Amino acid sequence: MTEPLQLPEPQLKRRLGLWVTTLTGVGVILGSGIYVLVGVAAGEAGNAVWLSFMIAAAVAGLTGLSYARLSKIRAKDAPEFQFVGMAFKPSLAFLAGWLILWAVVISASAVALGFAGYLSHLLGTPVIPAAIGLVLVSSIVVFLGIGESALLAGILTFVEVAGLVFIVVIGVPHFGEVNIMEMPMGVAGTIGAASLVFFAYLGFEGMANLSEEMKNPQRDLPRAIMLALGISTLLYILVSLAAVSVLDWETLGQSDAPLALVAAQVLGSNAGLTLTLVALFSTANTVLLLLLGASRAMWAMSCAGALPGIFCVIGEERRTPWLAIVVVGFFASLFAVFEDIGDVAEFTNFATLLAFAGVNAAALKIFNRESTLSGFRRIFLDIVMPALGLVTAVLLAINTGWRAASFGGILIAVGLIVYLVSGAVLRRTLK
Repeated sequence: MTEPLQLPEPQLKRRLGLWVTTLTGVGVILGSGIYVLVGVAAGEAGNAVWLSFMIAAAVAGLTGLSYARLSKIRAKDAPEFQFVGMAFKPSLAFLAGWLILWAVVISASAVALGFAGYLSHLLGTPVIPAAIGLVLVSSIVVFLGIGESALLAGILTFVEVAGLVFIVVIGVPHFGEVNIMEMPMGVAGTIGAASLVFFAYLGFEGMANLSEEMKNPQRDLPRAIMLALGISTLLYILVSLAAVSVLDWETLGQSDAPLALVAAQVLGSNAGLTLTLVALFSTANTVLLLLLGASRAMWAMSCAGALPGIFCVIGEERRTPWLAIVVVGFFASLFAVFEDIGDVAEFTNFATLLAFAGVNAAALKIFNRESTLSGFRRIFLDIVMPALGLVTAVLLAINTGWRAASFGGILIAVGLIVYLVSGAVLRRTLK
């Protein structure tokens, strides 16, 4: 197999340990999804919405396990590019990295629009300028450095977790008052809701983009990924149980701010206002972390020769990939102009799930080729788990709809052109 051309890589500062990385992962996974999606999902799954979150967690966990195990072999930024490149040819590695890079950028736009929607509801501000403003401020924080970004993200993560714990606390006295297995649309509705809330788990894959700023990534990154998924899943299930225990699922399904409605139902309008403020912190935190991960992925792919080498630069004082940060912030602002969060989220899901399929396929091939396991453990961990991750990722991608698939096709075509052009330019430069 022809190896992708390598450029000399400047070094990032290694400052992150296990718990900071885990906290960062929890922050980006929780994001804004639970604050909106629990209502929409309840409209499909009824009181069994907690089960939809559990099913989505199982699907995310399959791919999360592949990421965690592959990170022990190669802990570097742009993980999809790295993992697929270990198993297949460079062009497929590039496409995996390219898809997830754009998925993260577009996801940042979607969450910024969510922030702008909450802000508009609160203050009457216009949506698009507010979304672009958040992207700009977040990009500045990312530029300042990984330490500053992680500190702010940690503070915001505690705020958003506190908001979810608050919902659980006010909902606990109502546990047992409803049938939590009530499924108005049957099992199909619950599974359909699981496909929807899968978006709420996206973000764990971006944790691997912090590999080269972690003190011991081979040891800590796999643990951080699984811990972040576990903590997020527990919170999602408890929050969804609390929500349907306080309000009927029909009311939740019709609300754009379901958790604020739950708080207002128990404690009055002031509590609803508090949850709105928490949602603002949550969305801002997620945009910050998504831009952080996307800029590191672009930097790493550029340093590996898969993207133009101009992006493989680090500021001498801040030690951050400043040009990649500028480019990522620009395109995140550009997608925010679309304004329709639903469309932007669908584009994100399709691109992400295709990249997840590539990672699971790589895990399947690599673990069968280089496994140190034997017997049942080898069959279960090296074959069954990544195969299930591959199949579920493909099935969910198919269900995202034709518009998302069309956008994905265009994204792949553009990616192939970029790959061919940047490779040709690089080879002429190195002659």
